[in-house]
Amino acid sequence: NRDFTFTPTVMSKERFLLAGEYRGLQRSGPFKARASATYDSNDIFRGHIDASVRRDMNDTWRWGADLQRSTDDTYLRRYSLGSQKSLNTRLYAEAFQNRDYAIADSYLFQGLQESDDPGSTPIILPSLEFSHVGEPNSNGVNTTFDASFLAITRTDGFDTRRLSLKGGINRPYFGPAGNVLNFSATLRGDLYHVTSLPLDSGSGTNTGFEGRIYPQLKAQWRLPVSKRHGPNVTEMVEPTVAIQISPNSGNSSSIPNEDSIEQEFDDTNVFAESRFTGLDRVEGGTQIGYGVKWGVFGSKGGSSSFFVGQRYRFRTDDSFADGSGLEDKFSDIVARVRVKPGKNIQLAYKTRLSKENLSPNRTEVSIAAGPPALNFSTEYAFFDRTEGSEFGGREEISGTASAKLNRYWRSNFSTRYNLEDDGDLRSLGLALIYECDCFKFDISLQRTFFEDRDVRPSDSIIFRLSFKTLCDVQTGISKSGS
Repeated sequence: NRDFTFTPTVMSKERFLLAGEYRGLQRSGPFKARASATYDSNDIFRGHIDASVRRDMNDTWRWGADLQRSTDDTYLRRYSLGSQKSLNTRLYAEAFQNRDYAIADSYLFQGLQESDDPGSTPIILPSLEFSHVGEPNSNGVNTTFDASFLAITRTDGFDTRRLSLKGGINRPYFGPAGNVLNFSATLRGDLYHVTSLPLDSGSGTNTGFEGRIYPQLKAQWRLPVSKRHGPNVTEMVEPTVAIQISPNSGNSSSIPNEDSIEQEFDDTNVFAESRFTGLDRVEGGTQIGYGVKWGVFGSKGGSSSFFVGQRYRFRTDDSFADGSGLEDKFSDIVARVRVKPGKNIQLAYKTRLSKENLSPNRTEVSIAAGPPALNFSTEYAFFDRTEGSEFGGREEISGTASAKLNRYWRSNFSTRYNLEDDGDLRSLGLALIYECDCFKFDISLQRTFFEDRDVRPSDSIIFRLSFKTLCDVQTGISKSGS
């Protein structure tokens, strides 16, 4: 139940790299750790550690820890050890009992991008959450209660303390025509204490307490209808309407926005209580969500489904950034299409269309076709940048092709192409693999175009021989651009 893998790497233009991985499995949970170290050509020590442990204490409680640190931002990518944008260290304990859940959590982040500022990176200690869902009574009514406390500290920046309490009551109703109604009422209270929070006017900072009370009423109606077409095909249609009522205010400038900066409006949250990802921002006012879902399902596994939806609010909410699709009274239109004629072909399409002219503001398409002997897949992604977002817009296409040549040989090819501006190739890879009961041998060729400080575009060819249950032998050539 334990093993250790030792990986020395010899390079022509850099010094010896030592890496190792330890794995252990006990009845209470797994433990694994990876680490590496080297002195580069400038006599600078560089290395990293990536360890995780999970332990079950009893039938209710379990705890876990993750340790991820690197000596510098570009080390992992420079030595082809990983491509993460941040390293996240975490310590937590959580409990499950009946319909209740509790967790005590903490995080420490190490940003690996050039734009990351260590002084403004948050330290989360602690994050406490509790969630209770009551059993339905004889009338189907059930209650909910959520509580959380969050402390965020920065070495150079503002600090946040937040206490949030939320209670709710839910009542479903099933009509004689098959219609389903669900009524809910919630009341949430948030109390904040901030230190050195920058004012929106840019004239200084604010330190002190701020609070809000946020009630919300919601009613959702849907009518699922199905029809059989012969013995093998079932058709389903389900229109849905949801109305929410809450106060028009709630997002004071004295309340920091730590967890609701990014907004993604799509088919999954048209009828959600909030389009925000966290608690720091709330949706005010009266609004209606509406949409329809349709699908056809075959008894042999084939299916096709479609969804389209939109939201309308009676007054605009400037809490949503321009480009989010939610900044006006009428939201953008979101849609999803999935087609699977058989087990060897499937198509998925998601989009967000402008309400003015139906032009796409976000599009995702994926296609997969072919049996294991020869299959292809391609993905296309496009979305505009949302104002205030740390993520830029993107338009790219990627694809893979794999073939099982015979019992022992297989190959695969992958590529990614940037379609923005003049377009450029981001990565290209080709691999040929031989595998039998005793060993595995593969040859891989790869070209990457990523560039970040001392990480340069590179071409590489790698030969890897793995003796099963024994060891790996690897050699190769990698050439980086100047």
